[in-house]
Amino acid sequence: MSLFSKQNFWLRKVHSLLGVIPIGAFLVEHLITNSFAKFGPEVYNEKIEWIQGLPYLLSLEIGLILIPLLLHVCLGFYYLWGWKDNATQYRYPRNFMYTLQRITGMMAFVFIVYHVWEFRILTAIKGIPVNFDLVAAEMAESFILWFYAAGIAASVFHLANGLWGFLIHWGITVGPKAQRFSAVICAGFGISLLYIGLDALFSFV
Repeated sequence: MSLFSKQNFWLRKVHSLLGVIPIGAFLVEHLITNSFAKFGPEVYNEKIEWIQGLPYLLSLEIGLILIPLLLHVCLGFYYLWGWKDNATQYRYPRNFMYTLQRITGMMAFVFIVYHVWEFRILTAIKGIPVNFDLVAAEMAESFILWFYAAGIAASVFHLANGLWGFLIHWGITVGPKAQRFSAVICAGFGISLLYIGLDALFSFV
């Protein structure tokens, strides 16, 4: 605890950086790739096969996604441990956004664990190829479909709001005007990404 307290400034910087690069960048890429489902099974399967055929794919997944994600999650749970919700006591927009950031972080964590287990680990164990038909069969269950919709929404909000915080933590947006402007940009980014994610999701139905 004392180590974390002394290094809290830099840990928060690292935490926000990991949330944007590479985790946030991967989320954007992942949702855009899934959007190819709009063009039918053949186009989607072609994109997935290209990704699955990348050399050193497992090493890339571990080094660029899994390890940064685990670090981000561990630091997130550490901050969650010391979190005090004062959104109801102090009704300021930032307090509500801070609370929503923590709630969506927990939702995104549950969603990502399930998603990775179903479409990465379980398929590898059973030797089942990930393709359009597999995803469509999973989304045929209404509960799973809406669970994914909620998970995508939580992940996108966590990224967009986290990006706004990242700009502050790294001294890019210093004054109130710059922070208000970045809030509009991040909100627009989040709404656009949410549309892409949900549009891709319902393309499997």
